[in-house]
Amino acid sequence: GALAAGVWRLQLCLRLSAHRAMAAKPSACRSVLFVVAAVAGLGRWLLKCPVNANPPDVVVETGGSGWERKLRSDLSTHGYAHIHGLFKREEVVKLRALAEDFCYGETRKALPLSYGGYSVPNFLGVPEFAGAAWLPKDPRLHSVLGAAFNGTEYRFASHNDVGCDFVGVWHKDVLRGNVAKFQECDVWSPDSFGEQHEIYKVMFYLQDHVHDEQAMKVIPGSHVLRHTPWETGYVALHPRMGDAVIFDQRLSHAGNTFYDVFGKGRLFIQVGFGRANRFTDEFERGTQERQNTLQERMLKTVQPWGWPTMLADAKFTLLGAALSVLPPSLLNLFSDADVKAHAEKRCSKPAAASATRANSEL
Repeated sequence: GALAAGVWRLQLCLRLSAHRAMAAKPSACRSVLFVVAAVAGLGRWLLKCPVNANPPDVVVETGGSGWERKLRSDLSTHGYAHIHGLFKREEVVKLRALAEDFCYGETRKALPLSYGGYSVPNFLGVPEFAGAAWLPKDPRLHSVLGAAFNGTEYRFASHNDVGCDFVGVWHKDVLRGNVAKFQECDVWSPDSFGEQHEIYKVMFYLQDHVHDEQAMKVIPGSHVLRHTPWETGYVALHPRMGDAVIFDQRLSHAGNTFYDVFGKGRLFIQVGFGRANRFTDEFERGTQERQNTLQERMLKTVQPWGWPTMLADAKFTLLGAALSVLPPSLLNLFSDADVKAHAEKRCSKPAAASATRANSEL
């Protein structure tokens, strides 16, 4: 997508700079590197995303009095909610074992990403994840989704993947690059029937994040805006194993911009569901196209553990360090480049499917 292209350009520039620096005098090279590092560090500090001074209380305890109403209020107002203890810890331990073996076993089978980390696109279509097939059908998950959609019809949007030390900069989840064409309607505007975009992603972290900021970071209320409101400040979430984070996919959010090769592994699994309308139909078509393409690529990149995987770890570590230095707002220009195009997508004419549905309702 746009982020991968931006990272490629950055890598090319770094290679060219390094090549030219080799021909310069060592002292001059050190001086230039010092100035560049100082300027980059200052820019990163000045343009960093501040911490939200008053993070909203979005913790939801299912089964408590009025929890469904609170969930809908949190999603509508803030764009996300943190569900405590949806699954049992031992269930998540088994999910982690599946992901850990696939990403970091004797053979690395997950897809290495150009911007760092590994992904398993469409894990539901991977035989090794047969033990996770229950997840998108689990009644506990659907009790949350039923409350979120408030009784309206919803369905699985086909989005499902696993992330292993996934390097993620600030972005909104819209269709990008070659699959952006599938999203014909602006996701911030209603269609001609008054239908709205309403797609939620549900994330399960496969380790505890109570004492760190290595899980998801969000900017509350940013789901209703096309841009990222940096001045609002971010909130770091601290889920435990078994918790679920549900969020409007238009929410500005980020993971880590560094790759910790010595860490215990930052693994997550996520699934997406949307209201049964044309917005979800369009997103699903693009998602299936993207996931099928990435899965085909993944099957061709299987590597046994050894020097190639060690070099990949070193590359991801250096790339993550570089991304950590760059200002988040600069990286966001690349990652959300496709968001601006949505302003030009107006659904003044109903899609054929919607027209058929409307006629059938007459």
